[in-house]
Amino acid sequence: MKGCWHRFTTYWKQLPIEGRGSIAVCIPLMCLIGTVVAYTVLRQRMVESQTYVDHTNQILTQSKGSLISILNAETGVRGYFIGKDKTFLESYNLALKTLTPTLSGLEQLVKDNPAQLQRAKLLTQVANERMNLLKQSVSRVDAGEIGTAQVTRDRLLNGKQAMDRFRKVISELEAEEYRLLDIRTRELQQQQQLNADAMWCGIAIGIIGTILAIRILQELAKELRERDVRLRESRSQVEAIVGNIVDGVILIDPKGRIESFNHAAVKMFGYQPNEVIGWDWKQLLNSEAEDTRKLLHYEPELLAKAPPIGQIWQAMGQRKNGELFPIEVSMNSIAFDDDRIAIVRDITDRQQAAAKLQAKAVELAQLNASLNASNYSLRQTNSELDRFAYVTAHDLKAPLRAIASLSEWVEEDLAENMSEETRSQMQLLRRRVYRMQALLNSLLEYSRAGRTQSPIVTVDVHRMLEKVIQMLSPPETFNIKIVTPMPTFDTRWRPLEQVLTHLIDNAIRHHPTKAGIVEISAIDLGDRYEFSIFDNGDGIEPQFQTRIYTIFQTLKARDLQENIGAGLAIVKKIVTSEGGTIELESMPGEGAIFRFTWLKQPMTIDASITTPEPRSKTSC
Repeated sequence: MKGCWHRFTTYWKQLPIEGRGSIAVCIPLMCLIGTVVAYTVLRQRMVESQTYVDHTNQILTQSKGSLISILNAETGVRGYFIGKDKTFLESYNLALKTLTPTLSGLEQLVKDNPAQLQRAKLLTQVANERMNLLKQSVSRVDAGEIGTAQVTRDRLLNGKQAMDRFRKVISELEAEEYRLLDIRTRELQQQQQLNADAMWCGIAIGIIGTILAIRILQELAKELRERDVRLRESRSQVEAIVGNIVDGVILIDPKGRIESFNHAAVKMFGYQPNEVIGWDWKQLLNSEAEDTRKLLHYEPELLAKAPPIGQIWQAMGQRKNGELFPIEVSMNSIAFDDDRIAIVRDITDRQQAAAKLQAKAVELAQLNASLNASNYSLRQTNSELDRFAYVTAHDLKAPLRAIASLSEWVEEDLAENMSEETRSQMQLLRRRVYRMQALLNSLLEYSRAGRTQSPIVTVDVHRMLEKVIQMLSPPETFNIKIVTPMPTFDTRWRPLEQVLTHLIDNAIRHHPTKAGIVEISAIDLGDRYEFSIFDNGDGIEPQFQTRIYTIFQTLKARDLQENIGAGLAIVKKIVTSEGGTIELESMPGEGAIFRFTWLKQPMTIDASITTPEPRSKTSC
């Protein structure tokens, strides 16, 4: 209920004042119209009820008239039968004239009520029968026929039976009419009471509506007074703001004459307000400047109606001392009466700054061209270095393999004459050759890391991890778990596989036991994923945690543990080239957690600086 009232009051306050005033005036009028309509409808119903009552009374009058006529006719005939005086037949003759019209009128009055109409017709039939008997009696008296006592008794009995039938029928008809009269009289009384209640209710509603209208008008008058006060305050504030605003503000009448001149305009043009009041505002401009001519071309339209907010014109202003300076002019859409406000801004400093910026832009363009040339040269140099590293490493592999093969041949040829020390040295020689080959392979992989163009495909990281783990073939006692759901997204498949392979392989190879634990997890960071690889190995001391990313740097001597020292360097290079970061969280004896981020939207790799995959790996 409170919410409905709040919405109503909010909607009411949003209505314009003239709308609310119209509603206030219409409330008493609507109350009056409603009262008149209700009174008219109820009055009509009361008249209808009165008509029904009058109609019933008329039926009862007609029925009583017919009964009186029959009784008078019978009384007259009996008097004539006894006294043989024709004066007694006056009531009988009157009944002959009035009874039939009376009964016909009664039938007309009850024609809308079938039951009553049937009674009325029966009443007419009985009355006609009785009048015929009376007529026969009169005729016998006129003829001097006087029957026996028995005949007289029979005639009297028949007359009595006819009158009893007449009285019975007329009693039934009148009883029904009295019943209807009672119902219609109560309806009439109810309508009269309802009419009176409606009249008083209409008067009460009219009074309430009038009071409500007066209340609304009082609220509107109060709101208008408050608006007038706020308007005067706002105008004073606007005048104070205009007087202190940094831009020149000029109030112009519909004829283009200056009405006010704020302090900023005084400083800008050098004129005091009393010097320019009444001037045509165009006298403040230099009409020979091209920008000014454009402004003056549209000037009549600007004064006729304010242009859209944001419409700004440039022109050339002229100070009192004749100095010219660039300005911006806008005709503000805020208007008092039919006046317009011209806002003028001195853009001398801005144009000077724009000129400096233009010069700086030219300088930057030249510098950019020089950087582009240097960048192109750098790309060429990088490409040549990549080719040099590839060719050098590739060419070095052949003599290394030859040295390994020769050492095996020498060992086979001198197998019988070779001492254990010599054989151990030959094996050490071959291990150094294999290490050199591994160093060359790591050097090539590092040079290509992050710069090899590979296609973007949909990668299911969970399936990728399963393949990587299968390829690394960890000991059966090693427990590698994927502890969180892995994402599926579009990225470069090969670089992500390299990173995961190196980190998982690093956790396996450097674990002090064959029963280690590696846990792999991932979380969604919005625009990227963060992957974590945890192992419960020996951990890495803080002073060595930056050294591990340097190529060919190892924490243990290679004679103690065979290790090239390039895996983490390659990982960091790939991750950073893909727009991610990598960090290590580790304490000695507590294992290590490598966390790296991977963008959901792959970065664009400049094709001019990428290194293609070698066409063949079997030459040499």
